[in-house]
Amino acid sequence: MAFKRFLLLLSLVLIIASSAGKAQPLKPIDHGLQEFTLRDAKLGLIRFYVDLENIKKKQPFFIEVNGSGGLPLCIYIKGKGFGSIYNTFNEQLKAATQKDFHYIILGKPGTPFCDTIRTKDDAKHFDAHQLIANYKFSDEYTNQLSLGWRVAATKKVITYLIKQGYWDGTKIVAYGYSEGGQVVSLLAVADKRITHVIDVVGSGLNQFYDGITAWRIKAAKVEISHKQAQDSIDAELKKIKDIYANPNSTKKEYLGHTYKRWASFGLNPPFEKLRMLNIPIYMIVATADESSPIYGLDYVQLDFIRLGKKNLTYEPCVGCDHYLNNIDTAKTTVHEDYNAKILKWLGK
Repeated sequence: MAFKRFLLLLSLVLIIASSAGKAQPLKPIDHGLQEFTLRDAKLGLIRFYVDLENIKKKQPFFIEVNGSGGLPLCIYIKGKGFGSIYNTFNEQLKAATQKDFHYIILGKPGTPFCDTIRTKDDAKHFDAHQLIANYKFSDEYTNQLSLGWRVAATKKVITYLIKQGYWDGTKIVAYGYSEGGQVVSLLAVADKRITHVIDVVGSGLNQFYDGITAWRIKAAKVEISHKQAQDSIDAELKKIKDIYANPNSTKKEYLGHTYKRWASFGLNPPFEKLRMLNIPIYMIVATADESSPIYGLDYVQLDFIRLGKKNLTYEPCVGCDHYLNNIDTAKTTVHEDYNAKILKWLGK
C-alpha cells in the first residue's frame, strides 16, 4: 500500500557517519549544500538547498522531490557515548548530478535541515528505525503539507533561481521519489518550464485504490475469505468518504497523515496528469514494491499505449522493493545503476 507510513518515512534514509567525540556534519555546507529561504504569505517559510559544486555557474536544474513525512533532510541521533547521522535525501543522486546540473532539494514546511533525536541507549543497542519513525513532525508541517503546497513551493523556488541567474536556459528536470513521484506529475502540468519528469516508485492510480486491491489479492490467494476482504474494503471506503468530506482537516488523521494531505493527493491521480504531458517522462517502477504496488503503475503504461503517446519510458525493476533493492538476489546497488540510466536518458 502506497500509504504505509513507516516505509515511506524511512525511504532513502542513509547512514553517513557514526562516531564519538567528533564534530558532526549537521549543517547544509557539511553536505555540500547551500541553504536558501523564501517567505510567502500563504506557504510560510520555504527552505531549499542547492549543491555547491558549480554554484557560481549557469547550469540546468535537477530538482529532487523526496518522499512523504515531515522528517528533516539530516537527522542526528545522539546516544550514550555516540552520535550517528542519517540523511533522508539521496546523497548518491546528488553526487551523480551535481557536476552537470544544479542539484536542488526543498525541505518540508516547518522543518529544519537537521534535527537531533536523543536516546539513552548506547551504540550497540539503539534502534535507529524506531527512533526516526517516532519523530514528531512540526505543527507547521501538519497544518501546511499538501500536494498543493509542494507544487506551489517548488514553482517559487524555480522562479527565484531563474531570476537570480542560476539557470542556463536549457533543462529543468523534476525527479520525484515515492510521494514525490506523485508531486512531479502535477508540477509539470502546472509549470511549463519543466522539461523532463522522472517518476520513481510513485503511484499511477488513486492511492486509495492500492489498499482496496491489496484486500482483493489476499482473498484471491486464500489468505482471507472474500467476505473478510469485502468487509475490510467497506470499512476502508467509509474512512475514505470521511476524508473527502473533510478535505481541509488537519486534526483528523488516516495512517499517520492528515486528511488534508490525503485529500489533496486523492483528488489528483497521477495518471490523469501524466497523460497531459508531452515532455519526456521516465518512470521507474518496482515489481516487488509493497508501498507503491506496480499494478497501479502499470495502468500508466497501458493508458499511454491507448492514447498513442510516445513520450513515456517505462522501466520495471524486476524483483525490486520500494528502495530498488532486489529481494531475490539481495543486490543493494540498484540505486547507482538507475542513477547512471537516468543520466544516460537525460543525455538523449
